[in-house]
Amino acid sequence: MTIETKTFIIDADSHIEDHPAIWDYLEPEYAHRKPLAVNVGELITHNTSRNYVWMIDGEMFPKLMGYGASCHGSPPVTDFAKAKPINVESQAITDVNERLKSMDAVKLDVSVIYSTLFLQPLTNDLMYEAALMRAFNSFMADACAKAPERLKWVAPVPMRHPEEAIKEMRRVKELGAVGVMILGTAGDVLLHDRRFDPFYAEAEKLGMPVTVHVGWAHTGLHKSCESAGTAMILAFELSMVMGFYSFVGGGILDRFPDLKVGFIEGGADWFPSLLNRMEHWYDTPTAQPWQAKKRPLEYIRDHQLYFTCEGDEKDLPRFLEIVGADRVLGSADFPHVHFEGGKLGETFDEIRERDDITQEAKDLMYGPNAIKFYGLEI
Repeated sequence: MTIETKTFIIDADSHIEDHPAIWDYLEPEYAHRKPLAVNVGELITHNTSRNYVWMIDGEMFPKLMGYGASCHGSPPVTDFAKAKPINVESQAITDVNERLKSMDAVKLDVSVIYSTLFLQPLTNDLMYEAALMRAFNSFMADACAKAPERLKWVAPVPMRHPEEAIKEMRRVKELGAVGVMILGTAGDVLLHDRRFDPFYAEAEKLGMPVTVHVGWAHTGLHKSCESAGTAMILAFELSMVMGFYSFVGGGILDRFPDLKVGFIEGGADWFPSLLNRMEHWYDTPTAQPWQAKKRPLEYIRDHQLYFTCEGDEKDLPRFLEIVGADRVLGSADFPHVHFEGGKLGETFDEIRERDDITQEAKDLMYGPNAIKFYGLEI
């Protein structure tokens, strides 16, 4: 008789739907500017279930229509959130036991949790944005401390203000964060700008993984997008292209070769094509002087670059061949439901059922690669 052993599963890109409870941690000097979840009723006529938005410094997040549109599930007090197959307390992690029950239901042993709200810049007041991130990180430290063996978190840091980002990275390292989250650009500035070198130097010194999460990063590009669909493709998705270029083509890894960098929720499709185009331009006089010292593919081979994938990505076999099976982390994007039919991601079931990748690769994506990248103690 064959006894089946349970596969240990780590979701390398889980999320919290940021909840008003987070702002109880906001410092007193910013109390009068506390983000508010505002009922917009049926103003969003194309999707009336998204009936609450954040009001931050007089602006709406997510902005569900018009130029600079975005779309996500925070705050989780909407009818949209209440209709999910997971209760609001689990989505918001306001009840840790409910979150653990939800994880059990979808067979996740460990969640590495990212913010949803901070997938775009929230204010031009950079000190206020830093305070908002500190509040979020303090909330997450307390929540994850209630189940430290199963709940891990990656801390957003205010990259547009490098000095504050360094201070917050040091603080969250002490609080137990397993990485820091930045976007593919720092507003309108590319990540290989030398103003960010002190941040990378400190991350390298601390051994802190730097994760580039897909988001509405580049404010100028985002403002030019007239609808949510346009913004998803040209601002949200392309942010990963810009972030990847900065690390592989912009010279960051020449200056900080021991950085550990993850590209989160970018999928497997972009990178082979992007590498191909970068390799093409590397050999042309038109693109000289090239800022990085080595060919793009050499950085994949020689440095600690990791990627997440979901289970239904068609180009996954080719992607594994290029970057290596030991560099790809399984990601269910739990508890987001932006998939076809509004269902939860089923990454690990889909990986298990595939016949075009090896069992060895599957076993690495289930958990060991995430343990290695995030430095998890499991």
